Amino acid sequence: MKIARLLNVIALIVFACFASPLFAQTSEQAPALGLVAKSVGGHIGNAAATEGSSIYSGDYISTEDNGSLLIRVGALSLELDGSSSAHIYRAPYGAIVELNRGTAIYSTPGDHQNLVIVASDVRVTPDLATPDLGRVTIDDPCRVTVFSQRGQANVRVGSESRVVEQGKAYRVRAENEVSYRDYLSPDESDYHKHHEHRPCAPLEMAKNRGPIAAGQSRFLYVASGVVGTATGIAIWRAVESPNRP
Repeated sequence: MKIARLLNVIALIVFACFASPLFAQTSEQAPALGLVAKSVGGHIGNAAATEGSSIYSGDYISTEDNGSLLIRVGALSLELDGSSSAHIYRAPYGAIVELNRGTAIYSTPGDHQNLVIVASDVRVTPDLATPDLGRVTIDDPCRVTVFSQRGQANVRVGSESRVVEQGKAYRVRAENEVSYRDYLSPDESDYHKHHEHRPCAPLEMAKNRGPIAAGQSRFLYVASGVVGTATGIAIWRAVESPNRP
């Protein structure tokens, strides 16, 4: 009996010795991705987001009506406008955001860090050569508006891509409406196995224009005044402010 108890004690000690480094290593593998710089009606999952709250890879972030949520990932900035939601993931270049609804405003420093935004099946990649500031809005599951206020961004949908230059905006017709079964970083190789695609209508009526045939460009240029600049200017000032958090 005493030998059995002694063996149990030894087994527990051995387990503790091996388990502690394992648990420590696990926690070290999941550091915070970023932090909340400002929140008005913002949420991380089901919890209210407060200034200084940590953001982790895979977090679901959202805003209430008329709310806003500003997140910083190193020198990168992401702001969700009111009634918006997204998932944010760590990436080798910085972060990638899967916008589910609403508007995301991004600011990048123009160095090795970048913040990519995916909306429906439209992928927006700011240019690394210069500091960039822009916004991406899901108008409906098959239409996405991309506005570049500063710098420029490469926008890709299907096999077509276009550079959105500074001060310009495009409405982009997605190939597919995305219905999610589960959420995964858009950079993962099996990303498309976690959602379903429903093809968008091959024809689209643009305001004051005729139908756009399926074989034509998915990019429709719109004047920058159509999308407005007020929100972009607000985040620009916040990012450039010497008193920023």
